[in-house]
Amino acid sequence: VYSVLNAMINLPSENDSRAYERLSNALVRRVVFVTGAVGMDGCPPADRGEAAFIGRSNVGKSSLVNMVTNRKSLAYTSKRPGKTQQFNFFAVNDKPELERQIRYGDDIPGEKDADSFYIVDLPGFGYAKVPDKQRLEWAAFMGEYISTRPNLRVLFHLVDSRHGPTEEDELIMRQVSQSLPDYARYVIVLTKGDKNVKGPNNKFTGKVTDQVLDRLRDSMSEHLPVHHDVPVILTSAESKLGRDEMWRYLCRAATF
Repeated sequence: VYSVLNAMINLPSENDSRAYERLSNALVRRVVFVTGAVGMDGCPPADRGEAAFIGRSNVGKSSLVNMVTNRKSLAYTSKRPGKTQQFNFFAVNDKPELERQIRYGDDIPGEKDADSFYIVDLPGFGYAKVPDKQRLEWAAFMGEYISTRPNLRVLFHLVDSRHGPTEEDELIMRQVSQSLPDYARYVIVLTKGDKNVKGPNNKFTGKVTDQVLDRLRDSMSEHLPVHHDVPVILTSAESKLGRDEMWRYLCRAATF
């Protein structure tokens, strides 16, 4: 399935959104919430690859997680920014009936699929209305997580395409440049790309203003020593723009 995805991306043809929809369903067969962690001791065993999503509150992080997994309410979305209050771990393609085992404690036989991996939804920064002490604990946990989690294979940093990087985003860039191991790929994801397009075609296209692109280049150049090697993907959770490109890097976790 992953070979087919790469071929569709690298050799685009007449494939439409329905083809990618079917492929996405084949890539994500089961998803279940496993645990919420507030420290490294609360993380599940590092027995499979891991893809983490981080970004400022209200950047559309939970909506994007729902989009790439082709689910409507996997990651909680709310009109109140900062709803995610812990590191939420979701198991993709784990053994059937895992949810019943977690919920009721039943001993369910079976094994996870070979391409099982974790998606991690990290707390948003910025708008989140939490005490400073908790914000500092999040930052410390994030630093330890990205520097020591041995199965982390890709870190998606979400930036609002309408506004460009904020001070919080630049802090994340600096921490990534200082802490992220070489075995993990760092990817910048521009969200809400459809919001920059006016008119009847806004649901099918996306764009970024020159001012935002300039601001992003400046931030990357200043805070990321190897910024020229960092992929940038334009996405929209509404139209599923960029979903196939996201899976190009999610494959790193799935094939761990």
